[in-house]
Amino acid sequence: MAEKHYLHSELENLVTRDATMWNFICAGSLDGVWYWDLENPENEWMSPEFWALFGHDPVSKRHDPAEWQEMIFKEDLEHALDNFHKHCADPSHPYDQIVRYRHKNGSTVWVRCRGIAIRNEDGKPVRMLGAHNDVTALKLSEEKANQQIGELDTANREVEESNHELRAFAYGVSHDLKSPANTLAMILAEINNDADDLSDKQKMLLGMGIKTVERMRTLIEELLAYTRLIGEELNEAEIDLDALLDEIMTGMQTEIDSSQTSIVKKDLGKILGNESQIGILFQNLLTNAIKYRHAERAPVITIENRRSAKNEIELNVNDNGMGIPQEQKSRIFEMFERLHRYDEIAGTGLGLTICKRVAHNHGGDIDVESVEGEGSTFTLRLPGQD
Repeated sequence: MAEKHYLHSELENLVTRDATMWNFICAGSLDGVWYWDLENPENEWMSPEFWALFGHDPVSKRHDPAEWQEMIFKEDLEHALDNFHKHCADPSHPYDQIVRYRHKNGSTVWVRCRGIAIRNEDGKPVRMLGAHNDVTALKLSEEKANQQIGELDTANREVEESNHELRAFAYGVSHDLKSPANTLAMILAEINNDADDLSDKQKMLLGMGIKTVERMRTLIEELLAYTRLIGEELNEAEIDLDALLDEIMTGMQTEIDSSQTSIVKKDLGKILGNESQIGILFQNLLTNAIKYRHAERAPVITIENRRSAKNEIELNVNDNGMGIPQEQKSRIFEMFERLHRYDEIAGTGLGLTICKRVAHNHGGDIDVESVEGEGSTFTLRLPGQD
C-alpha cells in the first residue's frame, strides 16, 4: 500500500481539530450533507445547505427524513431506497444516483445523491453519511441538447423529404422535356437535309433553331445529371485518382488535343469516395479550364493532392486561363449563373453547381482562388481520411 502523503494526513487532522475546516468543505464543495441514524431512522441531520438548495429556511425544517421525502419525486425515492437497501446488504453496491426534488418555487432541482453506510463491529449498518451535489444546470443543458438534437433530426428528415421531392420533380420535368427535344432535333435535321430549297433567311433561322435545340438538350442532360446527385446514396470506395484522371483524359482526348492543353498530375494517390461523382467533378473542372482558356496561350492544367493543416484532403486543379473577376467569384457556383454570354462561350451554368453538390455529398466543400487574366485554382476539400 502506498504511503499516505503528509498533506493528506495533515488535512485529516485539521478537519478533526477545527470545525471551521469541515464547514468550509461542506459550504464550498457540497450542496448539502446528511447523517442518518439507521437504528433510530426517524432521526436524520441535514445541513443548512441541504435545505437552502431547495429554497427552504433551514430553521423551519425538522431533522426528520419525512421532511425531504415529501419533496423528492416518488419514482426517484423508490430508486434511492432500492439502492439504499442494496448498499446496506452489500458494501460494494454504490449508493449513488441522480434524483429530482421539487423546489419551494415549484421548479425541479436535480441532485446527485451519494452515501456510505457506517457499520458496527458486526458489519451491521448503524449510520449513513451522505452528500448532495446540485446538477440542475448540467441536466437542463443535457435536456436542451437533446431537444436540439431532436429538432435537428426533424429538420434533417424534412430536408431529405424536400430533396426527394425536388429530385423527383426535376427529374420528371427534365425527362419529359428530353423526348420532345430529341424529336424536335430529328425534325430539324430532316429539314436541314433538304435545305437547298430554302431561302437564305430560312436557312439562317433553321441553323439558329438547330443550335437552340442542341443547347436545350445539353441543358436537359446536365439538369438530369444534377438531379441524380440530390440525395444519392454515396457508396464510398477507395479511388485511385491517377487511374481515374487517366480515364477522364482519354475520354476528353479530342478536346485536349484541339486546344493544345497540357495536363500535369502530381502523384494524386488514393482517396475514399464515390468514383462516379468524383469523376464527374474532375471532368467538369477540366472542361471549364479548357473552355475558359486564355486567348494568347495554350492551357496548362496542374492537378495535385495534398493535406491541409487540419488534416483535410485538398485536391487542387490549377489553370492559366482567363481567371475570374474578384467581384464575380461568389456567383460561379450558383445554379445557372454564367459570366459570359452563350454566344461568347457555350455552357449551361450547371457545371460548377454539380461540382459543389459532389463536394457536399462527400462532407466537403469546393472554392476557388483566381486572378483575372492569370488563371484559377479550384480546391476540393474533403474530411481527413486515415
